[in-house]
Amino acid sequence: MAQRKRQKLGQHFLHEKRYLAQIVELADITPGEDVLEIGVGEGALTRYLLDAGAKIYGIEIDEALIPALRKMEDEHERFHLIHGDALDIDYAGLPDKMKLVANLPYQVASAIISQLTEKVEIFPLMVLMVQREVGERLCAAPGGKDYGSLTLWVGYRYKTRLCQVVPPGAFRPPPKVDSAIIRLEAREKPLVDVGNENLYFRIIQAGFAHRRKTLLNNLKSLNLNELSNAYHNFSNPETLRTFLESAGIDPSRRAETLGAHEFAIIARAMEPLMENK
Repeated sequence: MAQRKRQKLGQHFLHEKRYLAQIVELADITPGEDVLEIGVGEGALTRYLLDAGAKIYGIEIDEALIPALRKMEDEHERFHLIHGDALDIDYAGLPDKMKLVANLPYQVASAIISQLTEKVEIFPLMVLMVQREVGERLCAAPGGKDYGSLTLWVGYRYKTRLCQVVPPGAFRPPPKVDSAIIRLEAREKPLVDVGNENLYFRIIQAGFAHRRKTLLNNLKSLNLNELSNAYHNFSNPETLRTFLESAGIDPSRRAETLGAHEFAIIARAMEPLMENK
């Protein structure tokens, strides 16, 4: 396949051995352990995982790479190739518990992470290569420009760590930006007690809708009637202001200054108001 089309798919094949080895080391593979690899590419990481004794389920979308990967599958009984889109795969057909170890295609990395971190019981550990920007967003602290809804979504279920920044020259073709190896380890229990999880994440989504706006202005668009028969009209600024102040949250703050525990306070305070009087 032409390099231009591969870049469109977000494909940048990692070839630097020390980073391949580091990914496998961080994954702490036990021989015979089930591993999901998304974006197998030319199979460089796959070979390191095989050497560690992993049983690999590898997903690859690029039709041009499939013949060589089928040959690899024939040569290694612990490698099972899945030709398709990682966002459309039926994960119910895979093992009930496995590690996710992958050099994720850049264009869909955030979408894949968002989807699969919801399946925490299946993926207790993820070691991923992503764009540095995405890695910094996942590991950001409140108050910074990288902190946002993705940070809170993933951090609710996983402990996140940016382990290594990787330069463009470690890939073929080289990307225009730095990459990062991140490690996501499942928490024993969610980071905060939120009550209604759906409500918690809807509040976060609304809070970050416009980063320059205050929490008060952003939450006016929160339509709780889509979740239940809420009787409070939170589109009314004064009603919302009073509610936030009673929950101990300054309405003039912006969402990026609030930690997970503060969003949880809002969600728990708002939950009783979602039933009809």
